[in-house]
Amino acid sequence: MDTIDTLDEILVNVLTFDTYKTSKQPKEREFYRERLKLGKIFVAVPHISRMVFCPSRFVGYISNTMEKHVAFEYKSGSITTPRISSVLRHNHEPNPAAEKQYLALCDELGVTPSRKTRSFWVIKNTNMDSVVQIPKTSAGSGYPDDVNQAVSYPEGAVRQVSVNAYERNSKARGTCVKHYGTNCAICDFDFELTYGDIGKDFIHVHHLIPLALRNAEYEVDPINDLRPVCPNCHAMLHKSDPPFSIDELRELMASRK
Repeated sequence: MDTIDTLDEILVNVLTFDTYKTSKQPKEREFYRERLKLGKIFVAVPHISRMVFCPSRFVGYISNTMEKHVAFEYKSGSITTPRISSVLRHNHEPNPAAEKQYLALCDELGVTPSRKTRSFWVIKNTNMDSVVQIPKTSAGSGYPDDVNQAVSYPEGAVRQVSVNAYERNSKARGTCVKHYGTNCAICDFDFELTYGDIGKDFIHVHHLIPLALRNAEYEVDPINDLRPVCPNCHAMLHKSDPPFSIDELRELMASRK
């Protein structure tokens, strides 16, 4: 995971973390409450009539999500804390006003905060409404070809569609595979080597920027926008929404060895 470099990247993460507070997903709400309770160093941003809080380790990595934060649990705040201080050009410190609002938020949520001494980077004079968040792609379960169970379908109407149907342009797919080959760009799995002839030329193709975030008229660049990945790695990329990056998943796999 890459650390943040700009104030905007910090604010995007602050807003992302804040969305978990009222998420429709119980897992996201619980994640918010636990990180709020256990946090020791927070970025705090006045927003409308309240203070928005985000723990430092969540803030410190670009385009962070709950899934990434949990997956990279071994990442240390010793990396993100000095990085945030460098970008904001001041150190975190105890702040009685921020602490009071933090405790009020914990009380509102029924959270018992830890007994740690907390400190804050308070970011003032910032228009949070102007921050452009990375929208979710509605990948929900993390599997691009899953059927939406919340929708009723006439009998026989549901059919399993290969994730490659989402590539839209078979010519772009072909160009990508011709350039990069059919081995997985993440784990190097070779279908033909493992399965013989039935595995020849089989591979999924992953959009580095999800189609849902593209303008409908955007023309895919097969070399810069696509990568060949095996179905397992493809599913794992989409376990986060927005997805993990290729490099993040490689790093995660390397950490497991």
